[in-house]
Amino acid sequence: MAVLIDGDNASPNLISEVMKFVTPYGYPLVKRIYADWTQAGMSKWKEPAREHSFRLVEALPNVKGKNATDIALVIDAMDLLHSGQVDGFCIVSSDSDYTILAQRIRESGLLVLGYGESKTPVSFVNACKKFQFSDKGQVKPPTQEDLLHREASLFDEAFNIAANGNSEVALSLVGTALKKLMPKFKTKRYGCKTLGAVYQKLDKYELIQTGEKKTKNNVVKRK
Repeated sequence: MAVLIDGDNASPNLISEVMKFVTPYGYPLVKRIYADWTQAGMSKWKEPAREHSFRLVEALPNVKGKNATDIALVIDAMDLLHSGQVDGFCIVSSDSDYTILAQRIRESGLLVLGYGESKTPVSFVNACKKFQFSDKGQVKPPTQEDLLHREASLFDEAFNIAANGNSEVALSLVGTALKKLMPKFKTKRYGCKTLGAVYQKLDKYELIQTGEKKTKNNVVKRK
């Protein structure tokens, strides 16, 4: 196994729990933590890293405000994938940016594990074979609003697919696209009775009714 930790997006206090999670799936051959180690507060990683024999990988941003950590982690992950050194990966982060990486590794037939906080977007969680929440049991179950906020990107993607570059599209076409992205989609999960109500609740779309009463159609329009 390769255990790759985004040091900018995880806590050093959780390394022991990460290793307990990974070990049943395979021997952790590669263990690396990525971060900008010049930043204040990053020294807290040194002792846990030394204790568990992790290598600290420097990822200095070339432009202020840009995070180079995820790029460095992804490059190393792809190198490891093509080297054939490992049979699986554990990506430690709560960042949805690693979704595509997890999908790519999975498509190559390797095991993908994830470890992060319960705020992790569902796209990344579902891209992994198994995802362990670091704060499970420590937080209240997510509310319907929490779930909608966490999965908002999927609704945006469904709209973009159906609209095909337009600013508005028939709600029925959005529903068809959404079913392909989320086969088990239920509006009640978000406290709504209809799909149109869900899009209105996202607060960046509006629902427009067209036609007469007997033939009216709902159209979703981006605000």
